[in-house]
Amino acid sequence: MKREKITVEVAERRLPQHQERGFHVDTRLLQEITKPGQLFLVELETEKEFLDLVWQANDRTRPLAPCGQPRTLLDCARRLAAFDWSFEVLVYAGYPWFQQCLAIDGDYRSDWFGWVAITPLIPAERSETPRGSYYIYDGVHKSIVLAKRLLRKQTGYQPLEVLLLEPRRR
Repeated sequence: MKREKITVEVAERRLPQHQERGFHVDTRLLQEITKPGQLFLVELETEKEFLDLVWQANDRTRPLAPCGQPRTLLDCARRLAAFDWSFEVLVYAGYPWFQQCLAIDGDYRSDWFGWVAITPLIPAERSETPRGSYYIYDGVHKSIVLAKRLLRKQTGYQPLEVLLLEPRRR
């Protein structure tokens, strides 16, 4: 995992460039990069490094991230098998949060991926997901789509550049 420190100014320049190329950049991320802490560009060189990222847990995504269960992207994407590997099935099962995943998966292009923002795990996440590396702060929809595509062998892995925010962001 390669890691390079960057300045807030570099991040402030690059994120709007991502938006201009059609990548979604959450306003929460634009605000967080200016807060105290450090920013790094990290290259996830292997599929394992990517699949070890820890995914979110909330009621809107509960079928893939059950309470108290490990939440690496690998764990969560494997749970998608119970839904025929289909985000559409999740949407029809009453989980509209996955609608955006359905759109991303349908139009998937690896050159369209853009940055994912990550941040260190808190102790509860580390305990729940011992194999996890970092928490996905921004980019959860596209991350679970890529994880599913990797497990289904629909896409080959290409190293990803991610934005690491330290210390932990809320």
